[in-house]
Amino acid sequence: MYILFLWIVAAASTGGQGATVITNVSILIRDGQGRTLLQMRDSKAANGPLAWSFWGGGVEDEDVDHRHTAARELEEELGIIAAPADFTEIGRRTGSDGQEAPLMLLRRPVEWGDFQVLEGAGAGYFELDEIRQLSVTRSVAWYLGNKPEVFDIRG
Repeated sequence: MYILFLWIVAAASTGGQGATVITNVSILIRDGQGRTLLQMRDSKAANGPLAWSFWGGGVEDEDVDHRHTAARELEEELGIIAAPADFTEIGRRTGSDGQEAPLMLLRRPVEWGDFQVLEGAGAGYFELDEIRQLSVTRSVAWYLGNKPEVFDIRG
């Protein structure tokens, strides 16, 4: 029994059998007023075309961990430079691929004009009540239904 437990712990920590594999990372960005910055996905997006979504994307081989993925994706999508240490995981859900997808909060505010939309059809800041009225991706919908406090700085 003890040997089996050690094998499971070792496998999980080294990416072996039984390990949680993170394939995607979502990023939550807020402005100084606590509003959430969402991405309008373009019409060619494979998932959620023309829906409002979190920023983020897939883990790449060079990413050391999901904080590095968040930092890389933030720069690719919005031109914002951030260190991996600038992110805190505030949620985790099982994605459509069966793997866990963390929601990473950028711990500093980002104001309009501090970024340039480099991927997607656009961007907008929204309060929780406004997000509830939008056409959103499955990931945003999951958080609205299961953990809406991530959208509300007072939450």
